[in-house]
Amino acid sequence: MRGIWLAGAMLAVALGACGRQSAEVDDIGACMAAEEAEAKIEACTVATQNQELTPEQRSLAFSTRADAQDEAGDVTAALRDYGAALELDEENPAALLGRGRILLASGQLDAAEPVLRRAVELNQLGEANQLLGQIAVRRGEFSEAITLFNAALDHEPRSAVALAGRARAKQRLGDIEGAANDYSAAIRADDHLAEARAGRCWLDLNEGREFERARRDADAAVAANPNYVEGQLCRGVLQLRESQWAEAKASFDAALAVESGNPIALFGRGVARRRSGDRDGTEDMNQARDFDGNIGAQFDKFGVRTY
Repeated sequence: MRGIWLAGAMLAVALGACGRQSAEVDDIGACMAAEEAEAKIEACTVATQNQELTPEQRSLAFSTRADAQDEAGDVTAALRDYGAALELDEENPAALLGRGRILLASGQLDAAEPVLRRAVELNQLGEANQLLGQIAVRRGEFSEAITLFNAALDHEPRSAVALAGRARAKQRLGDIEGAANDYSAAIRADDHLAEARAGRCWLDLNEGREFERARRDADAAVAANPNYVEGQLCRGVLQLRESQWAEAKASFDAALAVESGNPIALFGRGVARRRSGDRDGTEDMNQARDFDGNIGAQFDKFGVRTY
């Protein structure tokens, strides 16, 4: 589970700070020991309410409950608890990383960056630098992203997420072989990382090579995370190339369920509909052109017959 080693170290510090009654220790210990998310939330709630615990202990309870809430899909509650943890202990590394991770995922880059910079100052060099690298990629600062991913990999050499992030940055800078090597290394480190699988799929598709591998990667990306849009898109384009109209439409539908205005998904679904006899697919294609006037040329480069 994410952050177990970090939480364990913090627990050791919290329990060893000074003499405390066993009931107090039991509360924080139960919070840390619970395995299932629901049980952890319940146990950590007791610890957060125990005013006999030190601020550092209660901060740990809040950040541990936040981890469980994030795991259970309640991002709003998790973000609130990470904030409460930092109010009690502004140097709680688990809370800094958790808050930064959620802010990044929600697109709040400017809010996430200082939180993660603080985590770096507290020596959380692996995950914090990896997340800062993701911010740099989203800002189009690809050279800076590579520097940050390198820093993350210095501390966690087999971080599949950092390898995949560095691959994406290298690809955007035109280092195709470097990107391919990093994507492959990421997949060796984590065979089920949708980002790495989809990234290598797009790399192969855009370079016009390794189409069989690209299809395997697309299928693996979708199996690992059906809501990962890039995986569904790459699979949909490959299905169009293979004249699998119904299957392509299903892939693009899945992408559109997550990103309703995605031009690749709209245009691809339109092609699939038209090629299967549904002339109303032209509506999807025209809507895609409203978002991206060059979308037709892009599909030509993919090797897809659109009519």
